Amino acid sequence: MSEQDSAELDTTRPDTRGPDTAGPGLRPDEVGAADSLPALVLLVPASLLLRFLGEHAWAYWTAAVIGVLGLLAAGFGIAAAVGSLRRGRRKLLAGYTVALLLAAGFVLVVRLVEN
Repeated sequence: MSEQDSAELDTTRPDTRGPDTAGPGLRPDEVGAADSLPALVLLVPASLLLRFLGEHAWAYWTAAVIGVLGLLAAGFGIAAAVGSLRRGRRKLLAGYTVALLLAAGFVLVVRLVEN
């Protein structure tokens, strides 16, 4: 195969990579269903630890550490959702994400204060 043929083959292939790598139909600056998952993966176990084993000191402090990390992750998720709300994109999902993360953070903080 000559160099000209190989150059023609390279130019005829379409570029399957696009600027939108967030998923089908999602722009990178829009909120998605997975924006709440990193925070919930940390907040839910911390809440459960406090609920069932909160009387033990090790469980309380473990839940506190996991909960603080979860609250930090929730802060990033809330910021992304509020940005999407301000731009007027996917309002229902953004509102759901903000409400879910705020409620999970509130429940964790209340359980930490109670114990």
